[in-house]
Amino acid sequence: MTNEPRFKLEVVAPIFPVTDVRRAITYYAEALMFDIGFEWADSASEPIRYAVLQNGNTELHLTETDVWRETTAYFFVDGVRAYYDAVLEKEARITCEIKDHPWEMREFEVADPDGNRIVFGEHLSRIVPAAGATRPDTI
Repeated sequence: MTNEPRFKLEVVAPIFPVTDVRRAITYYAEALMFDIGFEWADSASEPIRYAVLQNGNTELHLTETDVWRETTAYFFVDGVRAYYDAVLEKEARITCEIKDHPWEMREFEVADPDGNRIVFGEHLSRIVPAAGATRPDTI
């Protein structure tokens, strides 16, 4: 007899505090290619103060606040090099260039207009080696 868990965590959705939700939505949509999944305002006459952004199976929530604190999230990416090239072309605020790390991850980091940071990474073991190479494609 096994003890099957009665629950399963599905998706993590970090909540980033931002000083201007509309500005943050624009950055994430244009520079990082997130889709807008949901926007909330207390009334039709008030500005948006909360948003849900989506890319693949991931979500990032934005909440407007006067009390800001830097937040960091880590996104695992299938095809991190291609994503890096795409966001570089869209002029994302890249704070750490893409590189391979001793902890067997290929990563890069961006910051949004409020200084929140996102690290995007892929396990080196998932990256297909170039023809004749013994390691995954190199940076």
